[in-house]
Amino acid sequence: MPSALLAAAAATSSQAVTNVTHGRSLVAHDISRAGTFCLGGKLVPLTFLLGCQRCGSNSLYEDIVGSIRGARSGHALRGEPDYYAREQHFYATDSWSRGMGFYADHFPECPGRNAHPQYQFTVDATPAYLRKPIVADRLQATLPGAAQPLLKFVVILRDPALRLYAYWDAFVLSGTGVKNFDNWLKVTMDAGVAAGVYHAQLEYWFKRFGPKRFLLTSTDAYEEDTQRVVKDVSHFLTGSAELASPARHPSNIDSIKVFGGMSSDARTKLGRFYQPHNSKLLHLLTHQTQVTFSPSVKQLGVQGWIAGG
Repeated sequence: MPSALLAAAAATSSQAVTNVTHGRSLVAHDISRAGTFCLGGKLVPLTFLLGCQRCGSNSLYEDIVGSIRGARSGHALRGEPDYYAREQHFYATDSWSRGMGFYADHFPECPGRNAHPQYQFTVDATPAYLRKPIVADRLQATLPGAAQPLLKFVVILRDPALRLYAYWDAFVLSGTGVKNFDNWLKVTMDAGVAAGVYHAQLEYWFKRFGPKRFLLTSTDAYEEDTQRVVKDVSHFLTGSAELASPARHPSNIDSIKVFGGMSSDARTKLGRFYQPHNSKLLHLLTHQTQVTFSPSVKQLGVQGWIAGG
């Protein structure tokens, strides 16, 4: 656990149990001297894998809980889809009105004070959080003040044109939507492309929580050097780059790839739309001295997204 976080945790540990009111619920919370955060007796996340959707966040989540010391997984509740074990969608949906007790039920019991003195944490890896400002607002409104200095955010980005194509392939083509990407693009340019305007999304999150709370990587960087990225994430979250076990090469990342490619007309149209936004993203990131990048700003590949436009 980084020294600054340990100091914050130690400062609040003397106030071991406090109450948080949200809706009708009154939930006790506790922060151990190691920095482990418990809410209602559950290991509720202060670490968020914000997205983006169809960018490899599922694979990265699996590497975090499988390789980083102290990481523990959540679980879906009865009647929920299995993926709610990793992405609970709580802060972005009407589930929020059910209160923190409901959210906490998705996570394991907190360790006893003497049983596991080392830092432990869980991760909410809901990929839609990045593009929903209400999530940032609700985090600040809901979590106890003593816990907020311990918040950490990991973001994985992807060429927004490829991300949109993969989204269509996964959620539109396989459903009841438009079966031709070019035709779908004509009717969705205003709404569908917004999820790839990363600079506006990040600016909001940076403003609400401060850039030093963020680690940014990209799909390409993660695939090209999986061990390096997961070690960087480990160091960012726990203060140690030593993994409990080697990160797995993200073979399941192939699920977000669409083989065959989009038409040149669609690629040109998306490239023209995203080029100024990608340029703003690159400008934003190159002027951020407090954000942690893995492996580096250059290796995120944003320059290639701009050139591709």
